[in-house]
Amino acid sequence: MAVCLAEPGVRPLVRPQRSVLAVARGIVQRGWMQHGWCTDSRPSRLARLLSGPPQPDEVEQACLVAALTVAAHRGGRLVNVERDAMPWIAHVWRCLPGTGERAAPALRGPGGAALIRELTSWNDAPHRSRDEVVALLERAERRVPVG
Repeated sequence: MAVCLAEPGVRPLVRPQRSVLAVARGIVQRGWMQHGWCTDSRPSRLARLLSGPPQPDEVEQACLVAALTVAAHRGGRLVNVERDAMPWIAHVWRCLPGTGERAAPALRGPGGAALIRELTSWNDAPHRSRDEVVALLERAERRVPVG
């Protein structure tokens, strides 16, 4: 089991059997979007309300942050972004070009919101492509500590 981050109230970054990053990459490869969160294949608004967040295989399109969030909670009914997704969001943020020398802010509260905003801005940049988002997730997968 690999551990990378530990902060009170936030799960440490660990590599599960099928990496959260691999699941997020699969979502983005299937359908990537800018200036939005995600779309899913569930038939109706009522179905979405009753069943809670989408399972990764139900997502048709997602932005980078949504793909990471869905992959981290894997469709669980009780989603806590700080607990489930923030370690992965922070890890991907660290893999952005130019962030290597910067310290990541705290994952909770305003610091976590700042990471999400920065990844969202990167995802939504006019020149950004799906291939660049996939490449970032692949880079992040290669950099997950093992051991």
